[in-house]
Amino acid sequence: MKHEHYDLHRHLEGSHSPAALADIGARFKIPAFFDAARNRYKTAAELAPKLVMSGPSDDASIFYQCIVEARAAYVSVEAIEALAERAFEEAAADCAGFEMRLSLFSMARTLIENRQQKWRDVPPVTFAEAYARPILRAVFAARARVHARTQRPMVLRLGLSRTFESGPHYRALAAMVREHRNDLVGLDVLGIVSGPDKEPLPAELVAILEDMRKDLPDLTIHAGEFEGHAAVDRTLELAPRGIGHGVHALQSAGTLERLAKEGVTLEVCPTSNRLLIPTALSMLEKQHRFADGAVMMPLAALQKHHVHCVLGSDDPTPMGTSFSNELAIAREAGVDLDRLAADTARRWAEITGG
Repeated sequence: MKHEHYDLHRHLEGSHSPAALADIGARFKIPAFFDAARNRYKTAAELAPKLVMSGPSDDASIFYQCIVEARAAYVSVEAIEALAERAFEEAAADCAGFEMRLSLFSMARTLIENRQQKWRDVPPVTFAEAYARPILRAVFAARARVHARTQRPMVLRLGLSRTFESGPHYRALAAMVREHRNDLVGLDVLGIVSGPDKEPLPAELVAILEDMRKDLPDLTIHAGEFEGHAAVDRTLELAPRGIGHGVHALQSAGTLERLAKEGVTLEVCPTSNRLLIPTALSMLEKQHRFADGAVMMPLAALQKHHVHCVLGSDDPTPMGTSFSNELAIAREAGVDLDRLAADTARRWAEITGG
């Protein structure tokens, strides 16, 4: 069958390439990207070491520091729009179509902080209207231009972090986003926290999600990445249509059976898992093998248990990867590409209503 290779798990904040940041840094005269010793703006090669992980680590803070380095470019709505346009262009060149996830709260918060203000001092409605809405409109405009040039299918999903810094700010953001529901395809819960439970679902955040689902019903939740199968089980209680990563579902036959029965799609990102959860990934792989004894990567193992799966690049810049690279990894690892294509088409139809 013909394979339509769509990237269905990709984050905007993790899609700012060193080349894009070098260009935008010089164009907008961003101090963080200026090399005072050489009296010039840094090149892509000079920026890359702080933007790309050097290797696997169970310490997720290393990954987040790469994201923080890229966020230094969020100095204005215009700079964010330029970065978004480059991210859409690079994604369009990498696959047949994609879903990009937009962490609007963190982008607005970072813009405020980069202007040397305290975001908590900004009233919730002002936060939503004066900062978040202009960013959202700028990203929509960037997407429209790239789509017009490339004709690649591309959709946006709103991401909300489970770190949940401020209920009032999240509620104001939710009220504003409702007016833009026709330009978004759904909601995503992302992020991890420190402590015994790295993938919590705060009750107030769940309440906000349930209210937002009246307008944006398609929900995806990151789970079963840094926590075990129990995190997937409790996530399923919220009736998501997709689960980001979810590889720890392989710990439980019951969880796998429920995923297959309920038709929930797992968004699997091989390089991301290799870099962010290397110890856990090794343990999962040792438990699942092909008939010849070869190690079976989670995506192939999940397919074996009839779980719907799609492929994603996650955060291609800090992961040092691309969707085409993820597809090559899947092919070499014995993933059933026909089944992957069928699951991708099925999920895309759910997302777009087509």
